Amino acid sequence: MHTISPVAMAACLAVFSAPAVSADTPARSTTTTDEITVTAAPLADWLQPTQVLSGDELLRKNAPTLGETLANELGLSSSYFGPAASRPIIRGLSGSRVTMLTDSASALDVSDVSPDHAIAIEVLLADQIEVIRGPATLLYGSTAAGGIVNVVDSRIPKTPVEKPVSGAIEVRGDTAADERAMVGRLDGGVGAFAWHVDGFTRETENVDIAGFATANPAERPADEPRGVLRNSYSETDGFAGGLSWVGNRGYLGGSVSVYESTYGLPGPEEDAGGPPPPTPDPYEGPFIDLEQVRTDIRGNYGFVGGALESARFVLGMNDYKHKEIEPSGEVATTFDNEQYQVRLEGVHRRLSGLRGTFGIQLDDREFSAVGEEAFVTPTETKATGLFLLEEADFAWGQLQFGARVEDLEHDNATMAKYSNTAWSFSLGANADAGWGSELIANLSQTQRNPNSEELYSEGAHIATRQFEIGLLATPGGSATTEDATNIELGWRRTEGDVQWDVSVYRYDFSDYIYQNLTGAVQDDLPVAVYTQDSAEFLGAEAAITFPLWSIDTLDNSLRLFGDTVNAELDNGDKLPRIPPWRLGANLDFGRANWTAGFDVIYYAKQDDISSYKTDAYTMVNANFMYKIPVGKTEWELFMRGTNLADEDARKSTSSIAEFAPLPGRSWHVGARVSF
Repeated sequence: MHTISPVAMAACLAVFSAPAVSADTPARSTTTTDEITVTAAPLADWLQPTQVLSGDELLRKNAPTLGETLANELGLSSSYFGPAASRPIIRGLSGSRVTMLTDSASALDVSDVSPDHAIAIEVLLADQIEVIRGPATLLYGSTAAGGIVNVVDSRIPKTPVEKPVSGAIEVRGDTAADERAMVGRLDGGVGAFAWHVDGFTRETENVDIAGFATANPAERPADEPRGVLRNSYSETDGFAGGLSWVGNRGYLGGSVSVYESTYGLPGPEEDAGGPPPPTPDPYEGPFIDLEQVRTDIRGNYGFVGGALESARFVLGMNDYKHKEIEPSGEVATTFDNEQYQVRLEGVHRRLSGLRGTFGIQLDDREFSAVGEEAFVTPTETKATGLFLLEEADFAWGQLQFGARVEDLEHDNATMAKYSNTAWSFSLGANADAGWGSELIANLSQTQRNPNSEELYSEGAHIATRQFEIGLLATPGGSATTEDATNIELGWRRTEGDVQWDVSVYRYDFSDYIYQNLTGAVQDDLPVAVYTQDSAEFLGAEAAITFPLWSIDTLDNSLRLFGDTVNAELDNGDKLPRIPPWRLGANLDFGRANWTAGFDVIYYAKQDDISSYKTDAYTMVNANFMYKIPVGKTEWELFMRGTNLADEDARKSTSSIAEFAPLPGRSWHVGARVSF
């Protein structure tokens, strides 16, 4: 494990010397109409687009992975490497350009290294999921150019307890994966102390699909069964405990959590990227055995008088390991990731018309992959970032601006050291546009340092079925920061019976890092060389929500939405794994104790990319929830149907789209009791 640096320890002691202030969201709300606080925001106001799932909406949309839970949200897709590994994609940007946070701290896993690596966050335990884009993302690092996904939980209590013991138990399952899942939590306290414990378990079988797994009949094994995705099973368990001291002006607490998962890797075996050999046992295939143990400490302190309003401290440390195991039981590769992240940030009161936040973030990561399929040599990464975000109010609206400087160093065991400083700046404004709406304009200039796999890959990467070569893995290779100029214009209304959100954006990259398929073959795999070139992302998103009939008769709303993004290099070549344009409609209706919904989403054919091209498909989904108060408890019964048309659908954003379609028709049912 790591030894925390003296600077980090000093920052820790500076905060621990005093109580902390609570400014975070309480446990999951019971209705989606409650006011929602974005916990990743040090300031109350945000100019950048923000999407939040909480309460009943989150309960209905929960999926086994974070990527699939968010996949139907405006501007989002997912990497989908089968039902156990799926990472969010924001506006076509994926991997390390999208930062994963758990309660405002890094996820500390290796999900950004490869699409077959699961995010070590359990969605069933989330109180709230926040998707944040725009200027203030630079508070969390230069890797957040695409955006931030923050999963909020209650593992570290931040508010005084309302009763000595409270809790919730939830069970759920589905028909496509034969899922059996259970999650439970208890919260309580005495005096100034508050505690939390939770645990979960989920098990799935091989997933039912609409047709054959292998899209090309010429590559399909003679014995491949119709209607099942072989080697797509999973088993995931975990538990956590947290304790806090909560005072009138703050809190100080910590938690320890364990996350374990074993899941199969669907797709062809490693024989030249072709179809898998005949296997009579549907479980016979490579799989991943993952374990993460992490420790978190949080503190917040509110000042009385003076220039400083509050200070917050965040520390996350982990010991992460996963093994990629062959069907024979032999360990092919072991990934080890020991990492810590510490943040100290303050919010100052209004000075000369400006109110803002500033702070420091320290990261230290020791990453290694050892074994016959290790495509990245061991690397230690250290980064120090300083950030500032200020806002000012005017009669016409609000102005926000910020800056971040981040010094990063990659020290690789066998290749050249990489060291560089990334600078990022942002400017945003909103102005009243009448009808209770506002116009929004955001401009940012960001720099991102390459990550370890972009620099040091050199070998067969079985998950992507490519032989990958990093920027510094070739003689005379060089690397620099990936620079982006991002412009976004939007118009939104969030109050009243009719609401809308419309935005257009342009991301102009210089030295964009991507995988260039050279046409060469090595170890029977196509060679993909990491390359830097200019690229452009153009896109638009729009949604409008309005009632269909009098809400005095029945609460109801119809939401129409659509999004599109086009991504290409300056020479006109298309980039890989970009989502297609889509259009959708959601109809929701109900009363105080029940709600129902129906949605239809059309995904266009995607043939405007350099990776596997996918056909159009339509997803039809439905949901129903009923609440039953019984004494001091409340029961919530829910049901959701997905892919009711049983479409044979494949995601253009998936690296195994040719071998792993989405699940077929499925019914999800569950119950939750709170007490």
